[in-house]
Amino acid sequence: MLCQQCQQRPATVHLTQVINNEKREIHLCDQCANQQQMMSLISPFSINDFLTAFLGNNFMYPVNQQGTAHIQEMPACKQCGMTYEQFAKSGKLGCNNCYTVFGEMLNPVFRKIHGNVSHNGKVPNRAGGEFKVRRELEQLKSSLARAIQSEEYEKAAEIRDRIREIERNMKGEG
Repeated sequence: MLCQQCQQRPATVHLTQVINNEKREIHLCDQCANQQQMMSLISPFSINDFLTAFLGNNFMYPVNQQGTAHIQEMPACKQCGMTYEQFAKSGKLGCNNCYTVFGEMLNPVFRKIHGNVSHNGKVPNRAGGEFKVRRELEQLKSSLARAIQSEEYEKAAEIRDRIREIERNMKGEG
């Protein structure tokens, strides 16, 4: 699609304006859009703006249990040199090692965005039998630990028995 203004360059700026249920579309090249100062209406998407809007400013600096940010001695990634402050400004990590270095500080961000800190993706039905059993076993073990911690011993005994039953079945099949 060519620019509606100059009819020479490809249109890269596409604006849609709706006023009183009347839709008007404008297709311009970068140069014509800059000449008409329409680029000031368009701001590039920033993941940092998204995170700040979604999480508030707390994601920039990890907050301790008293609710105050602890900024002193922020670690830097030894592989790429990225600091947590640089991540907070850009919303992007520098390398795969950053996930290890900033792991504990990233968990609240991941939990708020994804609802969890570990990926529990789909497994094909034909290959997932054993995997599903192992996942159920992990969930039961964490439920057992929570039941013991909250002193729900009857519930813990039921969970323990279920774990033993699954483990026996796994040994019998394998």
